[in-house]
Amino acid sequence: MALFRSFTASDYVAAQCLRRRIMHHHMEIFKKVDVIVTPTTGMTAPKIPSSALKDGETDMQVTAYLMRFIVAGNLLGLPAITVPVGYDKQGLPIGLQLIGRPWGESTILHLASAVEELCAKSRKKPASFYDILNIK
Repeated sequence: MALFRSFTASDYVAAQCLRRRIMHHHMEIFKKVDVIVTPTTGMTAPKIPSSALKDGETDMQVTAYLMRFIVAGNLLGLPAITVPVGYDKQGLPIGLQLIGRPWGESTILHLASAVEELCAKSRKKPASFYDILNIK
């Protein structure tokens, strides 16, 4: 909470102006395409050190690289979905992100379903798999 107290009204207005400019560029792209397709992350999952399994870790450089393609959808509130499409040389999953126009959920859901069906035959659980919902 203290972090947000350091932002001024001018900072907020500047951020909204930047957000609007980025949205304008995306809307120009959507005049020519129905969906923007990107990798989900900038790299496949990094090795998790055993010391991080209990309490986690923070590596902002890796986090930024992982999140570089998902920022636009989140910042602009655009509908987006990711679909597993394959594996890297280490057997880690690779995702494909589909970003749609505002209110374009139907389009990306149909496309995601088709992509998922095409890639379903090769789907497997990676060797390094941590089920975060069932950690005991």
